[in-house]
Amino acid sequence: MDPITLMATITASYNGLKKAVAMGREVQDIVKQLGKWAEGADQMYSWIRNQEIKKPGLFQAIKFDKSETAEALDIAAAKLQLQQMEEEIKVMFVYGELQALGSNGYSDFIRSRKEIREKRQRMIRDQIRRRQKFVENLFLGFIVLIATSVFGYLLIAILLWWFRR
Repeated sequence: MDPITLMATITASYNGLKKAVAMGREVQDIVKQLGKWAEGADQMYSWIRNQEIKKPGLFQAIKFDKSETAEALDIAAAKLQLQQMEEEIKVMFVYGELQALGSNGYSDFIRSRKEIREKRQRMIRDQIRRRQKFVENLFLGFIVLIATSVFGYLLIAILLWWFRR
């Protein structure tokens, strides 16, 4: 999803959260709206990280969609807007309308998000390691197959030569 659409989705979710809190909605509705916002925020943070570390493939042509200035401004604006929203949500948890979710609600929310992110990153790293191990084993198997074939061919050639004498 492009960053403009993503930010519009995040803003709509955030405004929905504020509206649900202001109307005194049920906790489930508020948590659901907060979940939508958090999902969009995570996608935006992922987009920001990918923009900062985007590397083309070895044989891909290098092309840029925007100028350096436009890309830097997009990233800075997205970060700033997300930080402001997170700060307002923190205030809602600690001092405002979301106090009903518990005094440790915000810290629990942040801790859970961090644990989930670390778990997912660990899963990604493990999958990358397993793929690398698979490719290494496949390559090693191919080398063994070639070596065995060459050895077998040489053995047959030597035996044929030996018996023809």
